[in-house]
Amino acid sequence: MKSGLLAILFCLWAGSIHADQRIWVDADVNGQSARFIFDTGADRLILFRNGAKRLKLKLTQAPSDSSGPSGTVGIGQTEPCDVRLLGNHLRMPLGVVEMPSFLDMHADGVLGWGAIQNNILAIDAISSRIEFAEKIPKEAAGWTKLRLQKGSGFLSLEIPHDGSPAGVVLVDTGFTGGIAVPPAAWQAWKRTHLHAPVTLDSYFMPGAGLVVKEETWAGSMEFGPLVLTEVPLIEANQAQVALGSSSYEASLGLAALKRLDFIVDGRDGTAYIRLKSTLPVPYPHNRLGAVFVPSDARSDSLIAHLANGGPAQQAGVCNGDVLLKIGNLDVTKWRSDPAVSPLSHFWMQPAGTKLDLTLKRQSATFRTTVMLRQILGPGQDTPARPNQDS
Repeated sequence: MKSGLLAILFCLWAGSIHADQRIWVDADVNGQSARFIFDTGADRLILFRNGAKRLKLKLTQAPSDSSGPSGTVGIGQTEPCDVRLLGNHLRMPLGVVEMPSFLDMHADGVLGWGAIQNNILAIDAISSRIEFAEKIPKEAAGWTKLRLQKGSGFLSLEIPHDGSPAGVVLVDTGFTGGIAVPPAAWQAWKRTHLHAPVTLDSYFMPGAGLVVKEETWAGSMEFGPLVLTEVPLIEANQAQVALGSSSYEASLGLAALKRLDFIVDGRDGTAYIRLKSTLPVPYPHNRLGAVFVPSDARSDSLIAHLANGGPAQQAGVCNGDVLLKIGNLDVTKWRSDPAVSPLSHFWMQPAGTKLDLTLKRQSATFRTTVMLRQILGPGQDTPARPNQDS
C-alpha cells in the first residue's frame, strides 16, 4: 500500500444526529484493543491518526495533505501490524487518515469493505451487527438478487434497467441516514412531493468537508427491482456522487438497511435482498428543523441553517444567526465542553420539548423558545396532486 489519495465515504461530525447508530467491530492491533466503525463506504481497514497514536504505532508515511478529486483524502500508513478481527488474523500495514480535531468519533478507525469482501455475511442494521455464514440460507433463494459491481472497492449493487445501462447503488454502512440520491433526482422528487416535511442533517465527510443537507421522508423508492418503503431521504453530497460515477443512482445508509433483510456473498458477487414486512423502527432525527455548524473547520461560531417551515423558523430564528446558549448552557465552548457536544442530542429530544435559545444576529443578542416537533416518520410522504404546478 502506498501513501497518496484514498476514496472514502464515511460520514462523521460532532453534531451528527446519528452518532450512536453505527455498527461497531472490536479488534486487536499488536495486542491492544481497538474499535472500528464498519463502513462499506471505505475500501480497506483504515486508522484515524489519533487511533494510530493511541495504539503507539509507528508511521512509515504520514497522511498526505494533497488535494485530489472530490471524495478522496490523503492517506499514510503504519508499520506492519498484527490484526485480529472477526476471527481473522492479518499482518499488514494499516492506512492512516487525518481527521479534524473537533470530531469526537469514539473509534480508532473504519473497517472497510475490501478487508472482508471475500465472505458471506448478513448486515443486521436494526441490531447493529454483522454475521458471517458458511453458505447462503435456503430462504434467501426467493429474495431479490443483485450483482455486485466488479472493481468498485465499495459494496456496490448493479441495478438492471431494460434497454439501458445498469445503474449503481452504493451500500454505505458509514452513512447512518436512509437513501441519498443525486441532486437532479432530489429536485425531481421534491417537485412531485411539494408538501413533504423537511428537516436538516449535518455531518463531516472526508473529501466533502462539512455538509448540511435537507432531509425528508419517502413512502416508497424504487431502483430497478430494488424497492424500499418508509425511509428517510436526503440529497447526496458531491463526494458520494463523484465516487459513484455517472451510473450512480443512490446510496443506502443504515436507516435504509433497517428496512431490508440483506445478505451478501462477496465470493460469488451476489446480494440477496428482501423488504421487511414489519413496521419501520423509529427514526432519530432533527426535530428542531435547524442545525448550527461552524462555517469551516477552524471557526468557533455555530451558525444557523434552517429548513423552511420548521420549528426554529417558526420561533423567529433566521439563517446566519449565531447560537450562544441553550438554556443556561454556554455552547460557544462546544469544542472543549463534553456537555455541549454533540449538540444533536438537544434536537433529538421528544416532540413537545421546549428549548430556550440565546442567539446573536449581527450586533444584537436575543432569546426565543422553540418547541420540538415530530417531522419525519411513516405517513409523512405527501405527493403533489396532479393539477398542482410543479
